[in-house]
Amino acid sequence: MLQLSSLICVLLSLTWPAAVQGLAGSLRPPWWLARRQTAASVWQLRQRFVLDLVLQVHKPLLQAQLVELGQELNADASNYKEGTWESLSDFMTRVQEDRMLGIYSMYSQLELELPQQLLGLYRFLALAKDWRQFQRNACYARTHFNAVLFVNALQLALEQRQDTQDLQLPGMHELLPQLYFDRNVILAAQQVNWQQLAPVPLVTKHNLKAKLYALLHPSFRLALELDLMPATPVVVAAAAPRPELSLDVQLNGHWSRLISRLMIYADYRPAIIDGDRLMAFGSERAALAYRQTLERGSHAEAAQVLLHNVQQFVALLAMEEQLTGVPTMQSLQLELLTTFGVPYQQTQVNFQAVQQLIRAAVQQLDEQLKAHAAVNWLTVAQILGRHYFQLCRRISLAINGQQVSPNLLGMATANLRDPIYRELLKQLAQLSATYATPTKAKQQQQQQLLLIKQINVDTLHTFEQPLDSDLINLVDQQLLQTQRNNLQYIRRRLVARQTRLNHKAFNISYHLHAQTPMILLARSYLLLPGHKHIRLLLDSFVLELTAGEHVLQRHFPSAGFESTLSELYEAREAQDLAATNIGSCLFPPHLLLPRGTVAGRKLQLSVEFIRWNNTDAKANCQSLGSVLDWNAPVLASSLADVTIQHEEFNVT
Repeated sequence: MLQLSSLICVLLSLTWPAAVQGLAGSLRPPWWLARRQTAASVWQLRQRFVLDLVLQVHKPLLQAQLVELGQELNADASNYKEGTWESLSDFMTRVQEDRMLGIYSMYSQLELELPQQLLGLYRFLALAKDWRQFQRNACYARTHFNAVLFVNALQLALEQRQDTQDLQLPGMHELLPQLYFDRNVILAAQQVNWQQLAPVPLVTKHNLKAKLYALLHPSFRLALELDLMPATPVVVAAAAPRPELSLDVQLNGHWSRLISRLMIYADYRPAIIDGDRLMAFGSERAALAYRQTLERGSHAEAAQVLLHNVQQFVALLAMEEQLTGVPTMQSLQLELLTTFGVPYQQTQVNFQAVQQLIRAAVQQLDEQLKAHAAVNWLTVAQILGRHYFQLCRRISLAINGQQVSPNLLGMATANLRDPIYRELLKQLAQLSATYATPTKAKQQQQQQLLLIKQINVDTLHTFEQPLDSDLINLVDQQLLQTQRNNLQYIRRRLVARQTRLNHKAFNISYHLHAQTPMILLARSYLLLPGHKHIRLLLDSFVLELTAGEHVLQRHFPSAGFESTLSELYEAREAQDLAATNIGSCLFPPHLLLPRGTVAGRKLQLSVEFIRWNNTDAKANCQSLGSVLDWNAPVLASSLADVTIQHEEFNVT
């Protein structure tokens, strides 16, 4: 044996130069070679820091460096943007008095103090003066506060900060899968052996040399992880017979962000501006007035966004009900797990009694509206935004015996799957519709100023599209969070596979004749024949016309996918990622059309042209005012028949 070892050492010494060069060129794994060739970009380092924080977010943070970074509360006023420390005082007091939602506490958006807690944590992250202070605060929040509270605040703060706006978080259903997927999916994913996800090296002719060389040079051992088998995901089936609207995990995640945005502006505390802008006002009184204006404007915008989304969701839901015959109040067979692995309790009550209870609560909102001399879309949105949480809380307490959690209705503000919450949204949409009374321009004026000569719509197609959601947050954290992040070594992903509704690309063309130059707002709705009050907004845009004939064409591409958690880890630059709608507030783009049928579903397209009073013709064509201003006089309108066909997709 000793002679054999000596012989091996001699052979290695003789072939040293060629062996080293050959091994270095052929045995390095792709990620290692790339790392040696180019240093990680600033974006990549920051993106991975954010991802490390949300990896296994329901469990303790194991990376020692991040734990150390967040050990102490960052309570130095100089570490925050100038002029903002006063707005953080409530949050700092809550932390010192242990009045923030702890790691193992139950999250319910109907708790009385949750809006103040979310607002404080959001400011704690958004107002840190630089990246280093943001890191400290984010690590502290990750290790001290409830995971759902942390993720919601982090999501909003990333949108606000200048140094994080190009960073992305994966979908909420990937960060907090327990809140979005049925318990059977969660349990099946947790039972997957991590070895099923580990890379499998292929045998190469260099394996013997590599192993011998690695014995003498431990630093070269990483080179043994090479030529891995292609990534084949381990799939957990999560597909329903058809992708029901209320079970759409992307829509539920979108809804959660809407409610979080409304929550942080739930009160009219002074808005935050930096010191440079503060100095421009010359006095504290002027600065305070400006802050209050910003805060009220932010709250009004969040309320308007919520109202629009309520209308869109209810219209889509009504169209789905008309197609399937399944009523809104039918309870879905869905069991969600709480943070502690305990299923949320579905509310078992008499639905007729619930409808009456909701009707009585909504009637109080109607009385608030009738107290105003003139009610428009802005008034309805403001009243809804001001009373939304009290309304949800009142209904929840009445139905669930004064308990807000853990039940589905207790988290109803972010849960479209609860039938009682869907009924509430339905009645809110009906209430708002009673105040939507668009006026028509005089017939003579209509003929003189604008004539709609023709509208051409392509045959519309919807289809069921496979959607893989990354369940890596359910994999053993000991495998993922070590001194080196092992996620990059896991080439076989763990995914929940389901289907979502999507549409093929299509065009709408408008042939118009303008008598004089004008700037117009065009809005298009899909209508159910015989149900003209059910209107699904399809498009809204501003156009500038000269006198004469015009042919305009609008293109609607098929909706793409957002980047998954694994894809975000693998990206090297921001442009490597799929475009997301993180800043979008109108509605998820894959739900632009309602489901069609194989034979072709008959709907109607309503097109309205309205005088655009904004002096900027290039203003945001999907601004809230253009979408929600029901009472604007319609200069010209047209109604066309459309057909939506559907293609089934079988998930294998």
